[in-house]
Amino acid sequence: MSKTGVYVHIPFCARKCTYCDFCTLEVDDFAIERYHYALKREIELYRPSGRIDTLYFGGGSPSIYPSSLLRDLIEKLKESLPLDLKEATIESNPWELTVDRLRSWQKLGFNRLSIGVQSTDRDIMRVCNRPFPDDLVERLTRAVEIFDNVNFDFILGLPGENRINVENSLKLIETLKPEHISYYMFDSDHETGLMTAVKNAIIELPDSGLIDELYNTIVKSLKRLGYERYEVSSWSNGRPSLHNLKYWENSDYIGLGLSAGGHLGFTRYVNSEDFDLYCAAVNEGKKPLGYVRENSMVQELFETLFMGLRLTRGLDLSKEVYPAELLEVVLDKIVSRNYKYVEREGSALRLNARGFEMSRSFFEELIDIKEEIESAVSS
Repeated sequence: MSKTGVYVHIPFCARKCTYCDFCTLEVDDFAIERYHYALKREIELYRPSGRIDTLYFGGGSPSIYPSSLLRDLIEKLKESLPLDLKEATIESNPWELTVDRLRSWQKLGFNRLSIGVQSTDRDIMRVCNRPFPDDLVERLTRAVEIFDNVNFDFILGLPGENRINVENSLKLIETLKPEHISYYMFDSDHETGLMTAVKNAIIELPDSGLIDELYNTIVKSLKRLGYERYEVSSWSNGRPSLHNLKYWENSDYIGLGLSAGGHLGFTRYVNSEDFDLYCAAVNEGKKPLGYVRENSMVQELFETLFMGLRLTRGLDLSKEVYPAELLEVVLDKIVSRNYKYVEREGSALRLNARGFEMSRSFFEELIDIKEEIESAVSS
């Protein structure tokens, strides 16, 4: 039986970064107390059949959550769920990386640290309303010395991005050698403070041609530095994110907390983003669902494809539960209409190098194919 992951959302932040579209709340002692109590109640509502082998505390800024409360949550998780953890990750901002915090997280059982560096350029971070510590390198150095499994998050394409900024970020990676790199393209599709400023012509996004060039530089440089690309935006030196692999393999995971999402069997859900509704529901012994859907076979198959084709190794559907006839129709359509971008061997499918470059177009085409299959099945 495959094992399950647990994601815990800690929504509190000292400030809102202008590019962020996640569900966050301002730091408030009373709100934290209410949330903590509700989160513990929500944990009690889940009884997974299998063991829990990955744990991920994200946000928000879980790194500002008091250590005593983090400890209390972990004790509650141990008490309520069958934990057999191989990986336990906590996210942090660079300016929160103190020796005391790092040591505290280790003692609590976290063995992986994900740091939102985002950019090594002070001016870019200022536009994003994000602090930039003068001793950034020293703080990051301290982190990789204390934790032996560290991820650096970067965002490519923020206002002010240029070749020098990217080269400096790559030099930082080369110097500190974290075990994992996540390099995301800035997503301009969301309604954020940053995109409002762009639409009002207050600031500009960098030229798309430049971003394409910089992206190619990043891909080549990370390979030269010994990092293996295993997912569209993820590189590792042999230690991929075990928790994130559950998302990309469309495995089971429980989402706990405000706006957290989960996937169990064919059921996909997202918790409410409304703080009061979330607290009220769990205090009544109800799951605080804002959205829940029991996937059809077709929906589940395409969710598996959307996630699994982000992996460089692709996915092998022979071990899945989908009817052979459905698989054959879907895979034939994908290959016939995207033959330049995919490689198929039986029920195994992966994007080739060109497919990764054109992944956005490929996934848009995949949506069209899904709609065609759903229409054919329902008629």
